[in-house]
Amino acid sequence: MLLPNKCSIREVNKDCVNPPKYVITVVSNNDEFMLGITCEKHKTSVSSKIGSLQNDGKIPKGRIKFENLKSVQTDCIRGDPDDLIQL
Repeated sequence: MLLPNKCSIREVNKDCVNPPKYVITVVSNNDEFMLGITCEKHKTSVSSKIGSLQNDGKIPKGRIKFENLKSVQTDCIRGDPDDLIQL
């Protein structure tokens, strides 16, 4: 799966330019729903926003999970050293 090369948060009509650090998911009733990616700077604000959306019934209630992104290279997926610098 390919992910964007920057945080998915938008503030004051501007996209965040920071590289992503976490995949954001919600774990609910043994299902896990991916919501997006975020950088370290926006982790707290994303958590608050998701909690608010859960209370409004727009996102399933459950545990918010932030999983560290990591680079993976296999025989089928070859990494470029320049890509690793961005992570």
